[in-house]
Amino acid sequence: MVRLTDRQMKLLGMLQSRQRISTEEIKAHFGVSAATASRDIHALVMAGAAVKVSQGLKLAPPAEVPFHEKKCFVCGGALHERTIFVVQMQDGSRRNACCCHCGLISLDRAGVQSALASDFIDGKLVDARQATYVLGSNVRLCCEPSTLCFANEEEARYFQKGFGGSLHTMTSAVKQLKTSSSTRKEKPYHQSRGILT
Repeated sequence: MVRLTDRQMKLLGMLQSRQRISTEEIKAHFGVSAATASRDIHALVMAGAAVKVSQGLKLAPPAEVPFHEKKCFVCGGALHERTIFVVQMQDGSRRNACCCHCGLISLDRAGVQSALASDFIDGKLVDARQATYVLGSNVRLCCEPSTLCFANEEEARYFQKGFGGSLHTMTSAVKQLKTSSSTRKEKPYHQSRGILT
């Protein structure tokens, strides 16, 4: 999977607020060479967070995420922009999961290159590896156990204080979800409770 550097994450933050940035602006803002700016652009494109355009890049908004069959490739549940988890494959294709729960448990499949998750606070896609996850909170939007993504660890901690659950990195969230699914058969929230159908 593509792991974004701190500078690339800052570039993604700029891109999310501005929607489009030129290579010249990247060079000037970060004080980097054209080659370094090009590598940063390439990293964001490979992570699925941006689209290369003439002389720069633009944000790949959720509306541009291909909802191939409008269903989660893991559980078959409906896709919603608010909770979507996008898995970028090495062959260039994308697979969409209905939520972080399904997305995270799919990351050990062959051919996975990178992943983006929807931030629970603002719905923007963030690098799944650098996010903080809250598992098992009282807020249930999709599959169980509830798995919510936060781009900011501090926001995740505030959320946890009010709604419960446990905080995890991507690696520990995957481990926890794999452990819990091996001990019991879980049904997607929308199937078990008739929500989000």
